[in-house]
Amino acid sequence: MLVDATDDRGMIKRIFCMGLFIGGLVHCSAGENGATTSPGGQGGGAGGSSSSAGESGGMNAGGGGAGGEGGVLFPSGSGGGGGSCTPAGAVETVCDGKDDDCNGRVDDVDVGKDGICDCLRLGIVGSPGSNPSSNFQAWLAARGTSVERTHQTPAEVFDAALLDKYDVIIFDRLARTYTAEEANALAAWVETRGGFVSMTGYTDADPDFYVNTLLAPFGLAYQPGLHSEPVTMFAAHPVTAGLSSVTFLGGYLVEDLGGSGGTSAAIGSIQAGPVAFAHERGKGRAVVWGDEWIEYDSEWQSLPEIEQLWVNMIAWLGPQDSCQVTVPK
Repeated sequence: MLVDATDDRGMIKRIFCMGLFIGGLVHCSAGENGATTSPGGQGGGAGGSSSSAGESGGMNAGGGGAGGEGGVLFPSGSGGGGGSCTPAGAVETVCDGKDDDCNGRVDDVDVGKDGICDCLRLGIVGSPGSNPSSNFQAWLAARGTSVERTHQTPAEVFDAALLDKYDVIIFDRLARTYTAEEANALAAWVETRGGFVSMTGYTDADPDFYVNTLLAPFGLAYQPGLHSEPVTMFAAHPVTAGLSSVTFLGGYLVEDLGGSGGTSAAIGSIQAGPVAFAHERGKGRAVVWGDEWIEYDSEWQSLPEIEQLWVNMIAWLGPQDSCQVTVPK
């Protein structure tokens, strides 16, 4: 019996694809004229991510977003568990530690599309500053995150058990100095996957520098002497994407002392010098900002770039192995 050569080639391709499908390597489908297609690539990193704090580049945050669409069977590795991934829905809606939509990202839940992962656990360490800031904490909670203010009295314990409750910590007005053991606990937490942002300002008195005792392992420190002028000089970095001017009233310069074992880069400056640093250490990150006015309600109401700064910071500081969402531009 004679067999048409075109049909024969199509049959061979279909048999080849079926073999790969059974082997779990790829999902093939027949295209026009017997051609074969495979699913789109797995998604890249979340918008707003960066390979290192010290790299230069454009002002906008780099990053990927999800890859192209394809079949329902994806290569092993989706969700980090090995084997195949069967989507539970078109998008992630549940914080369950799984890659429910098989896009290569675990718990990338952002129902409001505001650039802040709804699964984040945020801790605010210290008391609120001298001016009203209730809108700031309410804004965080409205983004779907879990927000808790803690450590407002000197007697509270600061250790690994406390830190492990959170993905991102915001250091506000601290109640005391911290020991080397406590600072090392913070460094170990960042090393494994944690992220934090520190703020200070106020009166140029000793309490303004309590946070320096926690920053020691990171080689960064606030320097005495209050400064007031908008921050308008920004290095290209995911944290500074889209920024042109941010309030800075009665804040401090930040100095890189070196010797931290991590990577630090100045990302914001005034005429007198750097007032903001981004730090990377192991699997974690930190932002050291020289002023606390970025949390005050008065600034939220008048300067939309402050909200953008917080979206950028939280996105960059969050876990790199989960909760990665796209930051709006």
